[in-house]
Amino acid sequence: MPTHHFTWSSIAAAGFPFPEGVPASLVSDELSAMLVSPDPKVRDDQAYTAAARWIGDGRLDDVLEDLGDTAADRFTHPEIQARTFAPLVLRCVLARAVAEPGTVPKAAAERWYIPFTAWYTTEHDTRGWDDSLGWLHAVAHGADAAAAFAQALPDRRAELLELCARRMTAATDYRYVQLEDARLARAIGRILLIPGLSVEQATGWLTVVA
Repeated sequence: MPTHHFTWSSIAAAGFPFPEGVPASLVSDELSAMLVSPDPKVRDDQAYTAAARWIGDGRLDDVLEDLGDTAADRFTHPEIQARTFAPLVLRCVLARAVAEPGTVPKAAAERWYIPFTAWYTTEHDTRGWDDSLGWLHAVAHGADAAAAFAQALPDRRAELLELCARRMTAATDYRYVQLEDARLARAIGRILLIPGLSVEQATGWLTVVA
């Protein structure tokens, strides 16, 4: 049981101020536990909203690598919501690493890249929304992470474009109805806008689509 004096519902109601005096390690442990919850209010409205804000603000810099490791381990989790919120956490961690160099070693980003790419094209549950679990959005969340990986690991950009193309063309009986196509397009656009791609690197992924 938590030993601190705040509740997550009160944090949310107050607009997500960081709980002062609480160790970042304890905050990150609780957030990580909540991010697998089947309850979208706990997972999305509270944990993910708090994590995204506090990671971006630098409040969790001391535990960024741990947060990333925990998220990367979840790509093989048996529950769909755990798998699909992992890339969102990695997106936040990688964005912070790019904004504040030195907060995450490049080796960590490379370590996370391997399970992410293995998961993204093979995830079979691509539903956008579930009436009890809320947003799942494997395709959209993975696209966001792909764009973040391209910023953190620019040498991987051509691979990431191809990864998005393989996800886009993977056989599925689910029709993109929750803006998954737009999120994929935005990710591909963001990767293409990073300077330094050769013509071959920038267009090679179209072979997959063709």
